Amino acid sequence: MESKTENFYPSIQKWNRFRIFSFVLFCFFPVVTFSYPVPKLERRVMDHAGILSQATIDQLESNLKQFEAETSNQIAVYTTPSLHDETIEEVANEIFDEWKLGQKSKNNGVLLIIAPNERKMRIAVGRGLEGALTDLQAKQIIRNELRPSFKSGDMDAGVTAGVNAIMAAIRGEYAPSEDDVQTSGRQTTADVIPSGIVGGIFTFISIFIPSFGGVIFTIIGLISMVPFLFLFLGSTFGLIVAIVLFIIVMYIRRKLGFNQGGGGSDGGGYYGGWSSGGDSWSSSDSSDSWSGGGGDSAGGGSSGDW
Repeated sequence: MESKTENFYPSIQKWNRFRIFSFVLFCFFPVVTFSYPVPKLERRVMDHAGILSQATIDQLESNLKQFEAETSNQIAVYTTPSLHDETIEEVANEIFDEWKLGQKSKNNGVLLIIAPNERKMRIAVGRGLEGALTDLQAKQIIRNELRPSFKSGDMDAGVTAGVNAIMAAIRGEYAPSEDDVQTSGRQTTADVIPSGIVGGIFTFISIFIPSFGGVIFTIIGLISMVPFLFLFLGSTFGLIVAIVLFIIVMYIRRKLGFNQGGGGSDGGGYYGGWSSGGDSWSSSDSSDSWSGGGGDSAGGGSSGDW
């Protein structure tokens, strides 16, 4: 009896381990199987859903190539026949990062993705262009340029108008209307400008306040400036500017000797700064091939449907 029992329990343990392994494999297998099949980047306009005429594709290719030569900003248009049960945001991020849109040192890429079967679209913006093409502007472009034409069935006109608006926004020629600002749930310009001025004054005064009190004034000033920075620069770029301002103020305070209770010694010194690398990319001379420069998404954008 004892020998049978001893042989029985190891069998149960092996079976349990097998069940656990099978369960884990079952849980993770769909994730591997159903990830979006990102196509190879070959052109600036890749119409895999077949919704655009060849004339429109050729015109967009020419306009985007010229825009990139003038500004270094990369814009890609992709239409997909299916989102493969993923959200438009997930697919946009996967494609953006796989294609590495924008220059590596600038992250200045934009992706316009359209899924006609799901009636979804998104403008995904690289981190480096959030100040030029804000979430609010992307939302307005979807609402005013893309959606009306898509609803009427004119995909060529919608995509053309959308791409033109994206280029105009990056050039600083496409601004959201006051109605867009108010209905977006963000503060209006009239609300934000006084806050930004007060915050700037607090931040400036904080440079000359000794010890910890000056740091508190700096934080209060920058917090007051954040809505102003967010509205005009976008959330991510605005936050980066606020952090850089904080570092600059702390550096100036250290140089003036105000970071400590007394004395103006420049003691150990502070070394830092930013340097732009020589990272750049060059597209192929072939008209049938085009590649990203190494950027990533991690920026803003907006999604919509029709």
